[in-house]
Amino acid sequence: MDESFQLRARRLLGRRQPAPLDFSVLAASLESHQAASPAARAQARCAAAAPGDPLTEILLCGPAWQSAATAQQGCFNRAEVKRRRNMA
Repeated sequence: MDESFQLRARRLLGRRQPAPLDFSVLAASLESHQAASPAARAQARCAAAAPGDPLTEILLCGPAWQSAATAQQGCFNRAEVKRRRNMA
């Protein structure tokens, strides 16, 4: 029986080395997938639609969120709202 075919196949399969990772291609691929996510697209729409909107600044935790919270003049804390009503 001729075993040369099987021996040749073993030699070809035995020499395989895993391909090295190209980190620049991997990073670019991950970045493009992340930019295409629904969350990234929604964030880009919000930033483009209302750059000076205080509510958007608060929800996105932008750099000026504290001044935006003051401009919004609202509060999500029930106890604080009650305290403000009792003082007025």
